[in-house]
Amino acid sequence: MTQGSAETPSLTAAGREQADLSGQLIGDFLLLRRIGEGGMGQVYLAEQVSLKRRVALKLLKRELANNEVSRRRFEAEAMAVAQLTHPNIVQVHAVGEEDGLRYMVLEYVDGRNLRDFIARKGPPDVPQALAIMRQVASALQRAAELGIIHRDIKPENILLTRQGEVKVADFGLSRMVEGQPLNLTQSGVTMGTPLYMSPEQVEGKPLDPRTDLYSFGVTCYHMLAGHPPFEGENAFAVALQHVQAEPVPLEQVRPDLPPALCAIVGRLMAKKPEDRYQSPREVLNDLQALSGMLAGEATRPLIATTAAVRPPPVPAEPAARRSRLTLAGAVAVTLLLAAGAGALLGWVIRQADAGRAEERSRIEDTGPAAGTDPASETPVAQALLGSTYEQEEALQRLIKATENPGKDPLRQRHGAQYRLDLGLLLLREREADAGALRRAEKFFQEQSKSPIEQYALVGQLGEAVVLAFQDKPAESNARFLKLQGHRLLQPGTSQVLRFNPEWVRMIGKAIEHNYRNSRPDAPFPPELFKFRDRLAFMAGLPPPPDIRPLDSRPKPPIKKPGTAPTKP
Repeated sequence: MTQGSAETPSLTAAGREQADLSGQLIGDFLLLRRIGEGGMGQVYLAEQVSLKRRVALKLLKRELANNEVSRRRFEAEAMAVAQLTHPNIVQVHAVGEEDGLRYMVLEYVDGRNLRDFIARKGPPDVPQALAIMRQVASALQRAAELGIIHRDIKPENILLTRQGEVKVADFGLSRMVEGQPLNLTQSGVTMGTPLYMSPEQVEGKPLDPRTDLYSFGVTCYHMLAGHPPFEGENAFAVALQHVQAEPVPLEQVRPDLPPALCAIVGRLMAKKPEDRYQSPREVLNDLQALSGMLAGEATRPLIATTAAVRPPPVPAEPAARRSRLTLAGAVAVTLLLAAGAGALLGWVIRQADAGRAEERSRIEDTGPAAGTDPASETPVAQALLGSTYEQEEALQRLIKATENPGKDPLRQRHGAQYRLDLGLLLLREREADAGALRRAEKFFQEQSKSPIEQYALVGQLGEAVVLAFQDKPAESNARFLKLQGHRLLQPGTSQVLRFNPEWVRMIGKAIEHNYRNSRPDAPFPPELFKFRDRLAFMAGLPPPPDIRPLDSRPKPPIKKPGTAPTKP
């Protein structure tokens, strides 16, 4: 860790900073001074008394230390980084507990982060930039070899020592691609910093190490241009551009740069993973070839200047652990809107409303320079560790902000997705929280009265689902039968649910629940199984299993000799 630590201050849920523990002794470590504060806790410059060496001590909040999920996430971070023994990766020395305080001891890097360097000195010259890029790519290659995705590569997490060494920090959002995954985050959470997120990360799609290469490319663009390729009023606006917009070419911003260097950055930032470099090793090879070209040596052609597209050589995250697709599709209609991601956007809105985000990011000798985008203050730990109540509150803010979307179809779709996310959050909590189903019922009833067609459809579908889980199959079936002909639920239309598999699964569960609860005096309408299967097909899901007994399933028509097949 460094003076310009990747862990920068943020407000807690209660809006208060944690107490400064400087001067205290925790085990073998004397806390010298606080150098950062984030969603999970604080970071201190400390001295390991027995070995007389300086270290960075990451301290988990007391309230989180008492939470099993938070403790496991904290330990998983340490385990992930401990595997990454590499000269360009901040090393973990130890993990421990003292008087109820959980801590992680990290290598202390005496220097500053890349964002601070750029803010103070401007873009580095080409030789220094190439040296930084080679060392970061080398660290990412080591992570890729172990099947680990960093998920939050950005200038704040690239630390520069006074000797010119580079250290990649903060693998707190990392996740294994193979082996035992660090599957401790909430379903659907989009993790990372919006200024540097890959398009697939924004959309909640399956990730592999190529997502880090995109973020690395955005970081290189920032380093060489002096500013990120995309900027906006909030995290949502920036994330949308990563999916939809093309940046101003680096060669136009910096015509003095070698064209090959601009080509490397452009290849890293390709929207589609298959159009990027396929591994950090390929990036290293191109950087080495570019160094030879600049030295006047004959080298092979750069991958960056070829148009070859290769299949991915690395596996994606296991399908069972993939983040769900939101209402995004080809135009990224919804971004950062899964239940946990809603907390992130709510947090961004609170920051903007308060008008104090920039001031919080200016920490003397430790934090990012003035002008830092508020959304990049910290990793998304605030969203990851937010309670269900906090997520619900954040989504309510987003829903209120989209009550009157006008005739803008994109804003209407955003609003529909916020409503789908909140409804799904409440329905998932129905077993753990007896009041969640009642809140869901009230919420859906309010939405069903909306003059916005998509909002009303969300409310009507939600009412049918709630009735099913209230063990009212006849009323629920009647609602579903009425909705199966809805204009927005037909193939080929702008369906609300098309890119929301989790909601389709929830509707399927409700229909199956009605089937099991059906009574002789109110038999289950079999056409609802066709409705369920049609929604699954539209959402790109495999056909759900037929739960009916074999003897009650519809029989295919029997073809008589000499007759044409009967149409189903």
